[in-house]
Amino acid sequence: MNRPFLLPPLCAQELLELQRILRATTTPAGLYRRCRLIWQLAAGSSIAQSAELVQLHYSNAHKWLKRFQAGGLGGLHDRPRSGRPRIYDDDIETLIIETATSQPSGLGLGFTTWSLPKLEDHLRQLPQTRTIGFSTIRRILARHGLRFLTGQTWCNSDDPEFEVKKTP
Repeated sequence: MNRPFLLPPLCAQELLELQRILRATTTPAGLYRRCRLIWQLAAGSSIAQSAELVQLHYSNAHKWLKRFQAGGLGGLHDRPRSGRPRIYDDDIETLIIETATSQPSGLGLGFTTWSLPKLEDHLRQLPQTRTIGFSTIRRILARHGLRFLTGQTWCNSDDPEFEVKKTP
């Protein structure tokens, strides 16, 4: 049987914060698992038992334990990851938001409401947004709480045989 890992005693503040994270309904699953690992170790379980209980590989559990010892509860949070650098800066985002919230007729265009394809066509005519894509525009708008509603079209007719002609 594995011997218990002797985790230094946690102070009352750490225990309360650990308990708050474990009881919160919005705690990300990974953070919950790592906090539960520390909780089990603080209760006197071995690393192998705790890792198995929280469904972490032993080596990962050991890594998170080291990070906890080095940085406390803050060490259990995910570190920022590198990613692809942004192509469009805040000025471009501001331009897209201002354009999307403006009246097309005020910009000299021949229509009164924006659709996402019309907005894309208009933005592609500007030199700084010539290469912007449909999904990028949609993502930027969504990040700022804007979205386009899908339009509905219908046809009315005074023809008495309209219903018969409409169905194939």
